[in-house]
Amino acid sequence: METATKQANIFFVDDEVGIRKIVRLTLEEELPCYVTCFDNAKDCLVALKEEQRRCSLLITDIKMPGMDGMTLLTKVRQLRPLLPIFIITGHGDVPMAVKALKIGALDFIEKPLDEHVLLPAVEAALKRSANTEDLSGKPLTNSETRILQLIAEGKSNSEMAAFLHRSIRTIERHRYQLMFKLNVSSPAELTKVALALGLTSPEIN
Repeated sequence: METATKQANIFFVDDEVGIRKIVRLTLEEELPCYVTCFDNAKDCLVALKEEQRRCSLLITDIKMPGMDGMTLLTKVRQLRPLLPIFIITGHGDVPMAVKALKIGALDFIEKPLDEHVLLPAVEAALKRSANTEDLSGKPLTNSETRILQLIAEGKSNSEMAAFLHRSIRTIERHRYQLMFKLNVSSPAELTKVALALGLTSPEIN
């Protein structure tokens, strides 16, 4: 694989080789980016776990053999909370794409892909990614994961403070940091993300 010489690196996941070629060519010709393509979600996830593989934006199809785009989205949200993610969807998959937005996808783009829609969306996402580059590759800390699990259990700040033997102020500070990392603007949205990620047990080894 050739070495990236441009600033931004986009991971693109689709099981159709023709779409991968077209998207890579279009994005690399029109934007200051390099596109790394994957034909399956599992390989993309492995690459994202490698610290040296920097990624500014993830674009994934929603329906693929093996791990689908929704599962990939959920796993990446835990691994890299600030990484912008686009979901590609067919017309019949729009309700699923709306669900993806609730989990944390930045946007969804319908097939057939239109470069007049794709390019502005990707450009905006890359600007957003540049502003959060220092944090986008960082997973949740153990403390943040514990608190997110307790949020999914419906615990209040005082209940979490008692359970974790922390002050309420410390819990509030972690809540604020979680909202920032997961790009949500309210406690209710934070709870939705916690539930969507399947964090339902407060016990962590």
